[in-house]
Amino acid sequence: EFPLKISAPAPVPIVLPDSSPDHPINEDATRLKNSCAKTHKDGIAFHPHYNHEIPEERRRMVMVATASENITTEIWVSDDIGLDFRKLNLSPSVRNTLEEGKCPMLATMGKVTYLVTQSMAMFGTADFGESWSVVLPAQVNKEIVMQVQVDFSTLLLVTKNKVYQMKPRNIQEFPLKFSAPAPVPIVLPDSSPDHP
Repeated sequence: EFPLKISAPAPVPIVLPDSSPDHPINEDATRLKNSCAKTHKDGIAFHPHYNHEIPEERRRMVMVATASENITTEIWVSDDIGLDFRKLNLSPSVRNTLEEGKCPMLATMGKVTYLVTQSMAMFGTADFGESWSVVLPAQVNKEIVMQVQVDFSTLLLVTKNKVYQMKPRNIQEFPLKFSAPAPVPIVLPDSSPDHP
């Protein structure tokens, strides 16, 4: 029927590991000291098989970033049931890009988990943190990435004034090769040509 009738936006419930109906995880598991997951929804990433359609294939692992002033930013991975965390031994290329006291952002898209810094440096891992590849070096445009979102096969990097879209050229090969971040045009309601 046209014109389309759309109901008001409704929040979508997000199932966090400690509230998953399939597998109870210790409530303290996501409460690492200085956990970025406390302040950012993208301070935590789930294993690519976290919600696998075959229950036996599910991997109830999460990756969490921790950061605080005067302490090196670290990345932690839980065991397969989410009870114990171990600190990842990051390569110098990743470790030197992490900004002290600043939370990096984590996101899983397909089989790859990404780590993005506020300076837009991006790394990808296909083995949930055992090895990382550089996807995008830190940018010199001085824009600060505030959020990372996944939209099907596209990563969206959100800064204060812009949204950048990154699509992999070939999602079958790893490390993924991305084209340069492209700004996404944002149309605000009061600037829409159809808006009264």
